[in-house]
This record gives sequence, structure tokens and C-alpha cells, in this order.
Amino acid sequence: MQVQAIIPAAGAGLHQGESSAKVLWPVGGRSLIRRTLEAFDRCPEITGITLLISQRNLLEVTRELESDGWRKAIDIRLGGERRQDSVRIGLESLRSDPPDFVIVHDGARPLVSDGLIHSGLEAARQHGAATAAIPVHHTYKHVDSSGFVHGTVERSDLMQVQTPQVFRYDWLLEAHAKAVRNGIVVEDDAELIEKLGKPVKVFAGSNINIKVATHEDALMVAALVAADPLCV
Repeated sequence: MQVQAIIPAAGAGLHQGESSAKVLWPVGGRSLIRRTLEAFDRCPEITGITLLISQRNLLEVTRELESDGWRKAIDIRLGGERRQDSVRIGLESLRSDPPDFVIVHDGARPLVSDGLIHSGLEAARQHGAATAAIPVHHTYKHVDSSGFVHGTVERSDLMQVQTPQVFRYDWLLEAHAKAVRNGIVVEDDAELIEKLGKPVKVFAGSNINIKVATHEDALMVAALVAADPLCV
């Protein structure tokens, strides 16, 4: 069975004077993107990796990943303006030799574990599509434009979605093609599958599967790695 990892990281660019791309921030002695890719490189069920990166970060990231130590070929491509566009570009690059499944994972989630990847693949094999998710523990409020509360969100059936998300390749390709035709914009690929009328199975995510969006997030990930180098 062929399983291609698609890692969108084109949106992780420079913000507010940052001196380097977010994907190159150091996390426990290695760059964020290297840590993320290493998780998929060491996974025996993954047969290939496609990384989508922005034009302004392309040279730095390519240099960062230059190494003879990778087990799998990493196909580095220019991503799109939105995460959704980057995933579509990755999918279309596989048309000539399509895999059975694709596993989509945020480039900015460096603590994805072997167990999470395996659980996602098992769920997708059975159901065709699957996403990692964790229960919602915080209280959320509906707030109007003036800053006043207009109600509390019932959270008993809410979950916070993460990546990895795993899909049959033909399903996700069809879902993205439909999105282009109909001008559909979504936050994650699972929603596109939902719009096809296909089931999406939830499997247990992880509280340490943090998406790094700020330096504080990077420090938290580095602290987790320092406390337990085997946490992934």
C-alpha cells in the first residue's frame, strides 16, 4: 500500500520582523520543520513525503534539509497562498503515480508521534477518512462585536481537530477539485470530505501535538522535549 505524506508549510512565513521563517525556529536543538519531517521519514508505513513551502523560505528550508540521512525522498514544492491551495498542489503532483492514501500534517506540529500516524492510517483504512482530535476542556462564549457575551457554547459533543488527517487519495483529490469548481474555502481537509458526503472517523489526538504559531509555543515544545526526549 502506498501512503504519501503531504506537509503544508507555505503559510509559516515571516511575521512582525521575525529574522527567520517559523518553520526554521529551533525546537530542542533541531528546526521545527526537520522535527516534523523526521517523524514521517522514520515511519515504515509512509512511502514518500511532499513538502509545500513558500517562495521566500524555499532556499533556507532546502539548505536546512540538505542531508544524506533521510530514508525517504522529500519532494519540496512551492505551496499556494492558502493552506488549502498547498494541499491541492501536493495532491496534483502525485497524479502520475497516485498513492492509495495521503496523510496531511501541519508542518508546524513537530511532536507528532509514531502512534498518532499509525492510528490515523488504521482508521482511514477502515473508513476512508480520519482526523486526529482531542476533547474540548475549556469554556467558550459567543461574543458580539461590542465585546458582550451572548451565550455559552455547549461543549459535550465538541472536539478540537488536529492533524494528522488521513484520506483515500481519490476522495481527497475529488474533494479539492469540487472546492475549486464551487469556490469552496475551508479550514481543514476533513471539511472538504464532509462536503462530499463521506464519513470522517475521529481518532484520539494528543495534548502535546502542539501547533507552533508563536515563540511561546516553540518554547513549550522545547520544554516538553527537554523533559522527555522520547515524548514523540
